[in-house]
Amino acid sequence: MSVSKQKRASRPPRKAGWLSPRWLLAIFITLGACAFSPLLERVARSALEQRLQAVAARGASPVERPARVSLRVEQLGPLLSSWETIGGCGAGTSSGAGVGVKWIGRSTRGGLFNAQFMASYLSFDEGQNYTSGYNLLLTTQLTRDLSEDWNAGVVVPFLYKYYRDYFDLDPPVDMSNGGFGDINLLLTRRFGPINATALTLSVGLPTGTSDATFRNDLLSQEKQLSLGRATAGLTLDHTFDEVWGLMVAGASFNYRGGENDLGSYRAPMASAYWYGGYFLGPFVPSFGLSFTRAFGSDKDRGLEQETALNIAAANAALEWSNDYVAVLAGGSLPYSLFEFEQQPWVVALGFSVSPF
Repeated sequence: MSVSKQKRASRPPRKAGWLSPRWLLAIFITLGACAFSPLLERVARSALEQRLQAVAARGASPVERPARVSLRVEQLGPLLSSWETIGGCGAGTSSGAGVGVKWIGRSTRGGLFNAQFMASYLSFDEGQNYTSGYNLLLTTQLTRDLSEDWNAGVVVPFLYKYYRDYFDLDPPVDMSNGGFGDINLLLTRRFGPINATALTLSVGLPTGTSDATFRNDLLSQEKQLSLGRATAGLTLDHTFDEVWGLMVAGASFNYRGGENDLGSYRAPMASAYWYGGYFLGPFVPSFGLSFTRAFGSDKDRGLEQETALNIAAANAALEWSNDYVAVLAGGSLPYSLFEFEQQPWVVALGFSVSPF
């Protein structure tokens, strides 16, 4: 863990409006999804016709088809609940939406274990209760199949949190806090004839720093790398395997540590989500919607924080893969419901390999 500071020139406050880049991005994503849906439908129909012709040419029997479907679902097994910490439910940050970027398409397999790496950038502006700044989260997830039905893994996060004009001084003073967050242990049980349903239990160990200070002042809890208490989560995913791609629907509940010795508190959260992805050769464009409900407001040393209780997010990603590596780039744009205020947005880049 490191804490640093630097001085910089003062700047005028930024103004947000209906024509801001954030609104233009939201409008662009919405219009783009509407414009490309007919094209994706035609591409999916063409791909289906080619697959049917190929099956007919090989004389494949119907018995072979469930085996192929089962293999495809098996490839997705550990990916279905991989990156929930990006939204902020775990990994030492409390300013996000709960469910964010999610793997939908193919992954590498066949090695001794599966290794997934993700870098995510979370940005927030002035007036969002955290001052202006950003969080950078680097996550490494290692998983291994114990059998056809069971999978175990570990998630190790590294966080870097940067805040501008921390004390609202003239000249401004910036602050940063970085280090390893809370390590998470994963255990997944798959169900169903083709293992299309997965139940994942995650347990977070309080390995991150929860009492960092700056200028002899204890940092507020959202700026810490951990709450200093154990966390737990339960996620249920179901994969709908279609000829044109995949759909994933699920729900999760996260106990985020409760109250620590300093009187700081993180409320539990529940999320529901749906994601869909098209198979376009080696590419899989995907889009998802998620809703997260916090059961109470977070507190910093007994003082209630102005955190959003109901958040809806639009999530989009593009994946590419071959037999050796899978790559994902995506983002999440969350808004608080009822107030319709934009929450910190997230962009992410990840890749997956299966070595040895």
